[in-house]
Amino acid sequence: MSKLAEILSILEKLEELNKEKFNSSEFDNLNKNFEKILVDIVSQKETLTSEGVFSENKNLIMEIISKIEVLEDKIIPKAEIINSFSKSLA
Repeated sequence: MSKLAEILSILEKLEELNKEKFNSSEFDNLNKNFEKILVDIVSQKETLTSEGVFSENKNLIMEIISKIEVLEDKIIPKAEIINSFSKSLA
């Protein structure tokens, strides 16, 4: 599975998580996987650019960006509430 397909898969799982009862530990796990893939992509940036991976996958990249924007609007407020709640318990 390509890195871009892995990112899309994680975003789809985040979308499902958002529709269900929010689970912060599952969110953390998905977020860690997402960050790991992004680090891999950044470390291979020159190779990916020179091989034309980004231009070949323009539609997939646009879909990923769109999903990130939608999820950002929906999940960040929930994460902030959970974060503030956990800080208040400490």
